Amino acid sequence: MDGSEAAGAYTVFDRGVYTAIENNVQPEAIGRDFTEWFPAYDGSLLDKGEMNEWLDDTIETILACNSGHPLNVLELGRGSEMVLFNITKKLTSYLRLELSQTAVEFVARTAGSIPDLANKVQVYQGTGTDLHALGSASPNLVVINSVAQYLPSRNNLFEIVEGLLNLDSVQTIFFGDVRSYALQRDFMVRKVLRKERKEVSRATVRDAMTELAQAELELLVDPAFFTSRPNHFSNRIEHVEVLPKKMKANNAAIIHLRNPDQSGGVQQQEMNEVRDEEWINFMDHKMGSESLLRRLEISHPVTVAVSNIPFSKTILERHVIDALDNGAWDDGTDWLSSVHQRKQNCRSLSAVDLVSLAQQAGYQAATSWARQHSQRGGLDAIFHSLPPSSGSSRVIFRLPTDHQGRKPSTFSNQPLQQQARQTIQQQLYGTLQAQIPSYMLPEDTVILEKFPMNADGVNRKALARLG
Repeated sequence: MDGSEAAGAYTVFDRGVYTAIENNVQPEAIGRDFTEWFPAYDGSLLDKGEMNEWLDDTIETILACNSGHPLNVLELGRGSEMVLFNITKKLTSYLRLELSQTAVEFVARTAGSIPDLANKVQVYQGTGTDLHALGSASPNLVVINSVAQYLPSRNNLFEIVEGLLNLDSVQTIFFGDVRSYALQRDFMVRKVLRKERKEVSRATVRDAMTELAQAELELLVDPAFFTSRPNHFSNRIEHVEVLPKKMKANNAAIIHLRNPDQSGGVQQQEMNEVRDEEWINFMDHKMGSESLLRRLEISHPVTVAVSNIPFSKTILERHVIDALDNGAWDDGTDWLSSVHQRKQNCRSLSAVDLVSLAQQAGYQAATSWARQHSQRGGLDAIFHSLPPSSGSSRVIFRLPTDHQGRKPSTFSNQPLQQQARQTIQQQLYGTLQAQIPSYMLPEDTVILEKFPMNADGVNRKALARLG
C-alpha cells in the first residue's frame, strides 16, 4: 500500500469507525459493539444475535488454530478490536499493526483498563508491509479478520503473506471473512434482489449487476489464491484450509493457512487424506440429508467423504444465475417464481446441517469451501470418527482444491484498475460537459478492454447489452 492509499484509508477509518466507537461504545460492550457495522447487501441494521453468533464462531476457530498452545498473536487491524477483547484470558502476548493513530490510542487505552491484558498488549501504527516495526517479537498466530477486502491489490496481499512467512515463529495465519471473487455474481444477485424486493425482469437484474460490478472497489479473493500458496512457498506452508461458517447467519468463508513450525516449538499436526476414488458426489448420487444420514448410520465406516454439496446459503443465487445465463434477455417478471421452485426442489445443506448430521450418526465433520469456483459455491465434507493426534485439538484433513490449471490472474478482481476506470469516466464526462450542450451528453460511459466479436466482426448486440 503506497502513501496515498494509506492516507485515504486512514481518513476513512479515523473519521468513520473510531470516531463513532469513541463516541458511542459503552464499557460493557467492548469487543461486541456492532454500532458501525452494516450488511453490504442493503445497509440495514445488523441483527445483534446473528453478529454475536458470527463473532463466537470466529473466536472459536481462531482458538482452535493454536491447539491449546501459548497464544502469541499478531493482528493486522483496520478498526475492529473484537478479536483482542474476546481472547483476553487465553493470551500470552498480543501485537497489533493498525492503520489509524486514533485506533492505536483507543486499543492501547482500552487494553490498559483490563487486568487480564496487563503488560501483554503492544499496538503500533502501520500496515501489513511494516512487519519490521515488530522488532524481535515472536508471534505464533497471525489474525487478519475482515481486512483483506480493503487491500489495494492481489499483489499487496501476496506481499503481506510473503512477509508473514518470513517470520520464523509464525505457525498459523488466519484470514477471516474474506470476500469471495468466485461468488461475486452470487453476492450481486442477492444485493439486487434485496434492493428490489419485488418481481423484476431478467434485464433489470442483469443491468443492476453490471452497475455493481463496475462500482466494486474492494478486493475480492477466490479461495484458489490461498490454496495455491504452497506452490509458491512449499518449504514453508504445510497446509491450507478454507472453512465455511458453522453459524446460521449468512457470512463469508474463514480462511487460514497452517505453517510448519521452523522454530522447534510446536510439533506439526498429523495430516489425514482420502483417496480420490473414495469421494461420493452428492449431486451425481441425487443425495439429500436423509439418504446421507442413512449411509452414515448403516455402514458406519471410519470416514465418509462427500463432495459437491449445494450450499443452502447460496443456492437461490445459483439458480438465479442459471436463469440469467440461460434465459431470454427480457421475458417479464414471472421467471423468479420458477427459480424459487427450482431452489425448493434442490437438496442443499449448510455447514450447520453437516455438523448436525455428523453428530446424529456419531461422527465429526470436517468441512471445506475451497472449491467455490468449480462447485459453484458447493461444499466438501468428510465425516469421520478419528481421534485427534497428540497435542492437537482436532483432526486435520487434506481436502480437494481447484486452483490447478487456472491462471493466477483469475484468483481476484482488480480494484485499482476499477478505480482508474472511474477516474477516466469522470474526466471524460467533465471534458464533454465543457464542450457540448447538456442534451448531447451521454447517459453513461463504458470502458472496455476489447470489443465483443463474432464471425462478422464487432458483435453489436452484445455491445448494446454492455451499454
